Amino acid sequence: MKSCAQLFSTNYGIWGEKARSVSKYIKPGQPVKMTDSKLRNHTVLVTCFQHEKLVGHAFASVWSFEGGVVGWITQLVVDRNLRRRYIATQLLQTLKLHPLFQRVTAVGLVSSHPAACTALAKYANVDVCAVDLSFIREHAVNVLEASPVDYIKGAQLRGDLFQENSHTGAVSSAFTEFYVDHAEPSKALEQFKAKGKWCLGELLEGHEYLALFPVSPGRALK
Repeated sequence: MKSCAQLFSTNYGIWGEKARSVSKYIKPGQPVKMTDSKLRNHTVLVTCFQHEKLVGHAFASVWSFEGGVVGWITQLVVDRNLRRRYIATQLLQTLKLHPLFQRVTAVGLVSSHPAACTALAKYANVDVCAVDLSFIREHAVNVLEASPVDYIKGAQLRGDLFQENSHTGAVSSAFTEFYVDHAEPSKALEQFKAKGKWCLGELLEGHEYLALFPVSPGRALK
């Protein structure tokens, strides 16, 4: 757990300018940190090592909601020096081997990074530019309301899928008050847009993308 907390604290990202509105102890530009005690609340852990060094991990929880069972990625982190090598994709694919994930009917996450959403889309065998937005609109509220994870349960859904005349450019997002700096995610987003491979909209301050995709229980390994 300590190694996972250290990986997160050194590779996840830095706080943005509005982070002070959440806590006076947070300073913009400083790394977003995690402690091993916070990580113990999660349910499933998969890791990736390179030469005995931890270079990636994923934490996940599983819970029932009105309409099915969701496998939710609560944390996905990869060493910044080893990104774009499909480590995140492999971590999520490994979750399919866990007994808890054999019964899920949907997988989801909230993240400020488009690459995390793309890795999750691969889990569901769908291109991130062709996801079923109607599924997100129909089930997101029930999934979040049933969540045992406090910050997920309390997140406010934002974007065209959930608001009329939002005019923000957001399509599927959640206001989690997570004011991480968006410089790196924005660069990745522009690359996805240039390839025509993005449909979840813009990322606003304090928000994270909401990705939620249907999967067939018991068929994840095929």
